[in-house]
Amino acid sequence: MNYKKLLIALLMVGTLASCAKKLDDLLVNPNSPDPNTADVDLYLNYVQLEFKNVYNEASDRGQELTRQSVMFGPIYSNAYAPNTFDGIWTNAYAELMKNANALIGLADAKGQYIQAGIARTLKAYVLATLVDDFGDVPYSEIDQGASNTNPTTDAGADVYAAAHQLLDSALLDFEAPNPAAGPENDLYYDGDETKWATLVKTLQLKLYMNERLTDASAKDKIAALISDNDLIDEPDGSEDFVFKYGTNISAPDTRHPHYVSNYTENGAGDYIGTHFLWAVGYEKGSRVDPRLRFYFYRQVINYDAVDDITCACASQARPSWFPSWMPYCLPVTLPATGGYWGRDHGDNSGIPPDNQLRTAWGIYPAGGKFDADQAEAISSISEGALGAGINPIWLASYTDFLKAEATLALSISGNAKTLLEDGVRASISKVINYPKSVGQDVEALYSAYYPAQTAIDKYVNLVLADYDAAGSNDDKLNVVMKEYYIAAWGNGIEPYNNYRRTGKPDNLQLTAYSSNPGYFIRSFYYPAVFVDRNLNAPTQKTLGIAPEKVFWDNNADDFIH
Repeated sequence: MNYKKLLIALLMVGTLASCAKKLDDLLVNPNSPDPNTADVDLYLNYVQLEFKNVYNEASDRGQELTRQSVMFGPIYSNAYAPNTFDGIWTNAYAELMKNANALIGLADAKGQYIQAGIARTLKAYVLATLVDDFGDVPYSEIDQGASNTNPTTDAGADVYAAAHQLLDSALLDFEAPNPAAGPENDLYYDGDETKWATLVKTLQLKLYMNERLTDASAKDKIAALISDNDLIDEPDGSEDFVFKYGTNISAPDTRHPHYVSNYTENGAGDYIGTHFLWAVGYEKGSRVDPRLRFYFYRQVINYDAVDDITCACASQARPSWFPSWMPYCLPVTLPATGGYWGRDHGDNSGIPPDNQLRTAWGIYPAGGKFDADQAEAISSISEGALGAGINPIWLASYTDFLKAEATLALSISGNAKTLLEDGVRASISKVINYPKSVGQDVEALYSAYYPAQTAIDKYVNLVLADYDAAGSNDDKLNVVMKEYYIAAWGNGIEPYNNYRRTGKPDNLQLTAYSSNPGYFIRSFYYPAVFVDRNLNAPTQKTLGIAPEKVFWDNNADDFIH
């Protein structure tokens, strides 16, 4: 090679190296915290936003299995694929926990204990949710970088124990004297460490209630938390743990995800479960649920559009395995009025042209429209409260229902009937007062449809009459858990846990397209990104064929359907 060619070659190498360096610089994700310019509050922003992403993924799957929304099925073994769960796994491990760990180390060193406590709390919630959804999951070997790219799983009970330890540490953070500057942007409690501490104790109760089936010591821990009386239970909702969405459409889209999928130019994209529409709107007969018009927005208020094309199941024979009282296809038998339009559990038939017929998510919790019999099809991305909804992660009513369960199932001191009433009233208050908090005065705009106090009292009193009429504590628990189920609209995590733990409500709709759908899914497939890329991942599960349970679920294999 002559000198000229050598010089050209060296120049090319230098140029390529320079370009590579510049390209490497561009690999920094501007939306992700950079360790080289670490800032506790920037990390906290990122962790809080990833937390709601994990919550949404877990909530949607829980809603599907508990018939609040639709699982297509038709049998449990083919209802989901492993890659269905790639999103929640990636958000939890590669995003939230990685950045929470970096935040905690930095915040501890700087004495920013409130931020550290928030990160520990959110991390604990996510860890427990991963166990609830998947069983044994990695924890002790995660976030070790190149030194361990194939972490093994830890026993679910051990991960739950780690979550408890994180919550204990978070409580110490929130109670630490003279912390450094609090968070610049706390999306949940505006930097109020007292409310965060109350949440921590409430989450401990949530976890112990799951563990009560397999851990004899859980009862005393539950009793102590209830006796301590520092739980999320203020009926005005001032302690509620919620994520609040905005109305921005792009860059970024801050709207509630179920507003985004329901309020389009072509109508609603979601299917609400026929069973849930029936449970809220029809199961109690004349006892009109005060939350009905807030939960659901009907694009039509009758069934005139029902035919073989828009709703093929209406002309098909009712499944022989369905009891006569169980809803099928529509919440009521035709001919009828109402217009509540959903989809059956396990209905995997084709999708008809019904986008402007389906019942959509309403003003609560998705920030959609209040139902005042408008009979107007959704045709815009800007309707109702414009997507200013919430994730109801933990509400005061949930605590009341859990305390009632503790009284009935564990004989812990308390008045379960009073707690049931407190829970129902707190839920109704939360829902009917929500629109005003986002600038929608539906009470003034639609006074004829807004529930009067007499209507609320009637509903509550009839629920309490059902409770009184229930014979055993188990029957009374069924009344409690049905009201919990209804109150938890927008949160599929708690109904899914409750159903596996208690078997309640005990009348969920059967699978419409198979009399033998297999075992109910007691834990999900491991995500494809885990089993396909991790040499130490366990063997994939056989959902529907085997009762794959999480550690705290010791109920019979055929306990639920």
